[in-house]
Amino acid sequence: MASKLFTPGKIGTLELPNRLIRSATQDPFGRRDGTCAPEQVALYGEVAESGVGAIITAYSYISTEARSTGIQVGFATEEQRASQKEVLDAVHAKGGRLILQIMHAGMNIFMPEKRVEGGKIFAPSGGMKGANEMETTEITAADMDKICADFVDAAVTAKAMGFDGVQLHCAHGYLLSQFLDPNSNLRTDDFGGSAENRMRFPARCLTAIREAVGADFPVLVKVNTNCAGEADAAYAEDIVYYCKQFEALGADAIELSGYNWLGLGKKKVPTFYLERASKIAKEVKIPTILVGGIRNMEQVDQILAAGIEFVSASRPFICQPDFYNVLEKGEESKCIGCTKCLGNIWTKEGRRCVTHEIPEGFPKE
Repeated sequence: MASKLFTPGKIGTLELPNRLIRSATQDPFGRRDGTCAPEQVALYGEVAESGVGAIITAYSYISTEARSTGIQVGFATEEQRASQKEVLDAVHAKGGRLILQIMHAGMNIFMPEKRVEGGKIFAPSGGMKGANEMETTEITAADMDKICADFVDAAVTAKAMGFDGVQLHCAHGYLLSQFLDPNSNLRTDDFGGSAENRMRFPARCLTAIREAVGADFPVLVKVNTNCAGEADAAYAEDIVYYCKQFEALGADAIELSGYNWLGLGKKKVPTFYLERASKIAKEVKIPTILVGGIRNMEQVDQILAAGIEFVSASRPFICQPDFYNVLEKGEESKCIGCTKCLGNIWTKEGRRCVTHEIPEGFPKE
């Protein structure tokens, strides 16, 4: 019997031809000005041509002070948005669907001493260590107003440009994730303490986005299923609450990840977060999407059998942009989980993956 992976699915009003999604993946093709390079346009077109259900873009910062890394692409300036439109057009030309992931880095902003007035790093709580070991400054009500407005502007613009949806990034240690995580949210006001309070600002951003884009535009959320240290035991209950709230506030789907995906990938742990994801899937009616440690059809079918509606992957698409076709053939991904694709292998060797050939002229001196 054919796998459910190859059957159509739906996220809000968006119809997908199958249930495999290319998860948001940082590409080495972002320019220092935050625009997309031609290589990125070509890459997204190649992934779309394989027939994958949908592609979620590399995380895109919503304002110039929200940037995470030097090569990260943005969605803040006219030039950045124009270059992202080139990617969108390339995906649509191949019959694909493209969802824009929007984010604010919070305490993980890139070069804060140069990018933020006075070198401040805004985070849920002050006095913590952020990027470049700089001390964080607690976000104020005025800061929240601006950040929420920036998220809304990005979502509204994405809809007007023809994106097939947006994904609100609430995972991987970026700003909204920092609010949800008790390890980084030490506030004692209405935005800290209980899970209800920690959810308050991400909920505000999601509500504002949904109201601005209307009910017919898909809005997804990405969130960690776990957190570090002793707090994780309580977080196992918190994440169920968070996901129920995301659903109640209008999210069309929830992608489930975790804070420790890098280490688990290196250890070649399969289906990283399946246990918690399957519990969450039973508690919400909207589709859930699981990412992490997925390399073959046996793992895919295990996920789908657990009640999770969609499967997403990142590293396998770096290794093989046609990963969807790999699964169609019943083959295993060539990805070995070394995570060197996250380092400087592109700069040093001119390739995105250790399984790729080194182009002529590399390595550079």
